[in-house]
Amino acid sequence: MKKFLLLLGFVAVSAMAYAQSCSKLFISKYVEGYTNNRAIEIYNPTGQAIDLANYTIGRFSNGDITFQPQVLPSVMLQPYDTYLAVIDKVDSLGTCYEIPVWNGYQKWDVCLDGTTGMPIIDAAGDTVYCVQYGLVTCGSADIPHHLYQSEYNDFLDLQGKADGFFNPTYNSGATPMYFNGNDAVALVEGSSVNSTGSNILDVVGVIGEDPGQAWSLWNGYWITKDRTLVKRPEVEAGRVAVASTPLDTITSADWDMYPKNTFHVIDGNHECSCDPSYVSTKDVNLVDFKIYPNPTDNGHIMIEAEAAIQNVTVSSVVGQTVANFNFNSQSVREELSIPNLDTGIYLITIRFKDNSITTRKLMVK
Repeated sequence: MKKFLLLLGFVAVSAMAYAQSCSKLFISKYVEGYTNNRAIEIYNPTGQAIDLANYTIGRFSNGDITFQPQVLPSVMLQPYDTYLAVIDKVDSLGTCYEIPVWNGYQKWDVCLDGTTGMPIIDAAGDTVYCVQYGLVTCGSADIPHHLYQSEYNDFLDLQGKADGFFNPTYNSGATPMYFNGNDAVALVEGSSVNSTGSNILDVVGVIGEDPGQAWSLWNGYWITKDRTLVKRPEVEAGRVAVASTPLDTITSADWDMYPKNTFHVIDGNHECSCDPSYVSTKDVNLVDFKIYPNPTDNGHIMIEAEAAIQNVTVSSVVGQTVANFNFNSQSVREELSIPNLDTGIYLITIRFKDNSITTRKLMVK
């Protein structure tokens, strides 16, 4: 075991020092939410399609160095595209350990204080809404189970965003998709970890370390439990951290962190500087604007900005221009009709009178 960890440590250091950016698959999103809301998104940062059948995802449980693998299906992951693997808990009648992944029909209503029964009000004075629960007896304990409603909310839907479902049964030996905040989650090239660990491409967490409930920031804020993590656009390769080596801590700066059950950031895409069509918003988005309705179902939108609009370009996520509009007025509001848009995600880029540029996403239903 000690030898294995030392070898892994050498591989981790080597990978950090010599790995070429944009050359290997990596984990782009990580979801560890309520009960079975668990998912791993994989991103292809290369210009070539890659067969996922040659890769596995899984976990090192509670500080163990034994990898629990989940072989991926034979799917050709296209350049700069993603694949979302979700735990296979989809039966809406499931209870106890079989509670299903949220599907968007969870009951969404005013949160009530458990002691007073009164609505919860946030610091801004607004009423707080949340998923509603009822208790179901599981063995000797009562476990909260979400309630359902007829209205669908996209922001509550993880199940509908899945590209594949995996590892349905807990009592099946290896349980790669049952990570819960204190397990190192990994992407591996091949069906198992080799003797040196050199085929581990990316890890969320630290191999060989049990952090207790979760890996945390210096102030105790959990990184890996009850969180949705999105890898930042400037990160172009996976990272491997192993206990008791020079690289023995999770690189929290690689991730944008969101609260438990945040699914609206999962849209089938990942922003990464490996993608030649990626436009960084750090320097260009100096002037804000709004698009509504967004999503749109007919390509008819209104744009409202903080400065006079000179030009609007609509392009696909691969950089192909689908519409272009020029304006000679000093108006900060423009109404556009963009014909023949297929369902999907587009980029709206505005050039203002002072030549500053801002880009936003537009979703077409």
